Amino acid sequence: MPSTHLSERTARVADDDRTGPVLDHISRAQRSATLIAGGYFESAGGIGDFSRNSFALAHRLGASVRYRHRGNKVLFDVIHNDLGMACGADACFVNTAPAAPEAFDLTPLTAAAAAAGVTFTVTRERTLRNRAARSMKEWLKDPSVEPRFVRDGDDIYYRSRQYEKVLAGVVKDNYVVPRCPLLVNEYFVKYFARMRQYSDCARAYVIDINSFADKEKVTKGAEIYLRNHAAPTDEIILVFADPSCTNVVEMALSARDF
Repeated sequence: MPSTHLSERTARVADDDRTGPVLDHISRAQRSATLIAGGYFESAGGIGDFSRNSFALAHRLGASVRYRHRGNKVLFDVIHNDLGMACGADACFVNTAPAAPEAFDLTPLTAAAAAAGVTFTVTRERTLRNRAARSMKEWLKDPSVEPRFVRDGDDIYYRSRQYEKVLAGVVKDNYVVPRCPLLVNEYFVKYFARMRQYSDCARAYVIDINSFADKEKVTKGAEIYLRNHAAPTDEIILVFADPSCTNVVEMALSARDF
């Protein structure tokens, strides 16, 4: 299980221009459970600048979240893109470049976590894809259970309130190949369910740190989760950053926004 302990030194990190706007969304009045996703990396590239810097930003945010209210729970997770799939505005692409030898060497992240006094989990996108495929296979049997998904030929779209079209998946024979928004939705389903184990926490947050290039896919996935699965106390705080994580923009969303 990820550690929720942070040293007093780390916990007293001062808010700055990057963390302050994010932390403004975290309640001071109610105890909360927060999952912070930073350190994203792809198999082909391994642990690069964005992974290291977003992981460090996650720890800085976690220290401040825990100090914000006595009893707050903080978890850390790293997303590993082991599919080689990247999504643009309208389609997903598979990067067939071979994985670098150092792609699965987590030493830079484990060392950074040890220095911060925390532990973390790793979520593989392949696992999220399989979960999404199973879910959509059930939907294929009875589309009426979730009318916000509609089929157009072999394509499955989500009836979004933000975008004209959200491609959720493509039908192949009797199963669905999920697209990025469904993987993002599965990520939120998994971790908000996990945070509900903390029955003494009145609120639950996922702070998801992404590159600016991934804004559309994570925003679409957040909408699917919040409209289809969210509890009233769930809030997603999307953080978009450059590779150095010095230019940071946040966006907070809940079911009330849809």
